[in-house]
Order: sequence, then C-alpha cells, then structure tokens
Amino acid sequence: MIGVLYSSEVSRILRARRFRVMLAAMLLPVVVYFFTHEEITEYGAKALERSFQIVTSEFMVNFWLGVIGQLVAIILMSDLLASEIEKGTIRLLLTKPIRKSEIVFGKFLAGMTGIAVLFGVPYLVLQIYGVLLYKAGLEGFTATFDEVLYALGVTLLLLGTLGALAVLLSVVVSRPLYASLSAFALVFVAQFILPQLPFFDNPERFTLNYQVGVLLKSHFTLHAGLDTYKGEPGMTVLFFIGSIIAALLFTLLGIYRKEYPD
Repeated sequence: MIGVLYSSEVSRILRARRFRVMLAAMLLPVVVYFFTHEEITEYGAKALERSFQIVTSEFMVNFWLGVIGQLVAIILMSDLLASEIEKGTIRLLLTKPIRKSEIVFGKFLAGMTGIAVLFGVPYLVLQIYGVLLYKAGLEGFTATFDEVLYALGVTLLLLGTLGALAVLLSVVVSRPLYASLSAFALVFVAQFILPQLPFFDNPERFTLNYQVGVLLKSHFTLHAGLDTYKGEPGMTVLFFIGSIIAALLFTLLGIYRKEYPD
C-alpha cells in the first residue's frame, strides 16, 4: 500500500504548477552560467572536472542550498501532510488498510523524490553543458557523473533535514502556509540569530551553507577553495541523519496523538 501512496504522491507533486515554477527557479543559476562563464582556454576531462567542482560548489553554497533552496524544500515538504489535514482528506486516508507509519514515510519519500528532481535536473544540465563546453565527450561525462551524484546526495541529506522538520510542523500547525512560515522561521533563527550570541566560536559553522562546504570538501578534491571549510564530514552526516529520523518519529507520534474531527 505504501507503494501506491508513494507513486500517487510523486505524481501529484510533479504535476503541480508550483513544482514547475520551483524547477525554473532552480535552473536559474545554470542559465546565468550559460551567458557569464569565463572563456575556455583548456579543454578535456580534467579541466571539466575542476571547473565543475568550482561552479557546482559555489552555486550550492550560495544559491541551491542557500536561503532560496531551503525555502523551496520547506514549501514543498510542508504541503505533504498539512494539505491532507486542512482539507480533511486525512480521515479518508486513515480508513484505508495502511499504517500511519507508512503514511508518514511514504509522504516523506515522495517529497524527497520531488527534491531530487528539483535539484538533480539543474546539476545534470550543468554537467552536460560543461561536457559540451570543454569538449570532454564520454570521458568527461563519466569523470563528473559521480560528482553529480555526490552533490545530489549532499542536497538530499541537508534539505531532507529541513523537509523532515517541515513535515513535523505541518502536523502540529495543520496548514501548509503556516507550517512553511514556522519551519523557515526556526531555520532562520537557528542559522542567523543564535550564532550571533557571544557564546559560540566560529558561528558560521552553524549555517547549512557552511556544512555544504564541509561535505563537498571531502569529495571535490580539485577545488582548493573549499579548504576554508573546517569540520568532520562523518559527524555532519550522522547529525543530519539523526535529525531526519528524530523529526519523522516525532511526526509519527503527532499523527497518533492528533484528533481529526468529522
């Protein structure tokens, strides 16, 4: 049953007009790069790989996983359960032979699939354009494809954490708009207000952008500019995975405890 829920939810997400607008927004850095990249003086797979690491990391830190990307993920994930609760269709869903845990995890996985498409498409378009630009051919595509997958994995991990928080708040608030605003307010306070208190050393490490750099540094070894990001990638991964699991468990608890009047 979870497979049916997942597939129908993915179809709903991908067909939504709002999703197409979000995808266009995520493609914006790639379009800008088409017209503003520097003149190519060196061709081949190695030059492509170095350029791809530099461009991708800069776009991820400054845009894709910056404020805009975070807001997009929160808006997308806030709607998954809150829309069902607000419209009252959650009662119909609960009458079907499906566990509440399957509802939570099925909805979350569908949202993560939407995020994978929203960010995976721009990453892939950027890679393919780079292959053509650097005349790297199949060798260049192969050399950078694992980096596309790694960048997407980092994106899913970090934005998945914000998404899980948004799903949790959507059960508490029960309205997509309020859930989005609440989640973004918490994220904003955690990243930009609390670090300003005089109790923290290196407060920039509390921002999602900084952790993007920490994770990319462990794989994008040709991009020397990432050396400024100090941290332990393994601990970062464990923290965000733990945060996702905790948020989903609290969401499930909220579903069990919440009453849905007729």
